[in-house]
Amino acid sequence: MACSPETMSSFAENRVILVTGASSGIGASIALRLNELGAVVIASGRNEGKLDALKRRAHSPTHFHLEPKDLAADMEALPQWVEELRIRYGKLSGLAFAAGKTATMPFMQYEHAAALKMFDLLCHAPLMLSKAVIDRRNCVAKGLSLLFIAAAASIAPNKGQTIYGAAKAALVCAARCMAKELAPRSIRVNCISPGLVRTPMLDETVELLGEGFLQHEEPLYPLGLGLPEDVANLAAFLLSPAARWITGQNVLIDGGRLG
Repeated sequence: MACSPETMSSFAENRVILVTGASSGIGASIALRLNELGAVVIASGRNEGKLDALKRRAHSPTHFHLEPKDLAADMEALPQWVEELRIRYGKLSGLAFAAGKTATMPFMQYEHAAALKMFDLLCHAPLMLSKAVIDRRNCVAKGLSLLFIAAAASIAPNKGQTIYGAAKAALVCAARCMAKELAPRSIRVNCISPGLVRTPMLDETVELLGEGFLQHEEPLYPLGLGLPEDVANLAAFLLSPAARWITGQNVLIDGGRLG
């Protein structure tokens, strides 16, 4: 059961939070949860149709804004995009970067072009976007929170996750460094590393690896596989003022899979 707004710190009406990867899965759940708690949400994703459907589910549609965007298509243009968002919606109080995709391939298939494409989406894009967000012209003077959705693969990757795990681990390392550099400005930076969560991304993995993958993995989760809402509740807390003393962390949320 999801936490109710009464059991968790709500967001002031003027807190504007950008959520990427909001077309589906964890990103969609984070966007809905933040909006339910009172935040003004800018929901970004590549699928405009799914974003439209998501807005119809929003608790407060008037505070739920859609901004379709392929973040890795032109990363050099991200500062201009963030400036435009600030002009339209106000200074940002938070960023939840949930955009991404999974990749499973044997190491012997490692290719520089494929690795670079994955690092662009999973590491370079969130860092470039964050650089634009923390620009003093684009964010609140105090209390900005940056949150990256990493993965359990950043800690304990499975076979075939060389590129994916490395990109997520690089993001986690960067976030820890950013947290130290940005603390004097009261900017917090954290990661969440989920295990297997029932999302379209997991469906893609099962389609690629076969049902045997899920049959092997599911019994290893003492509390069962996760739901997007499980991650969204933690994300909302880390983005909220209630987590004001938490920064530089990579929070593993995996139902006990890694103990």
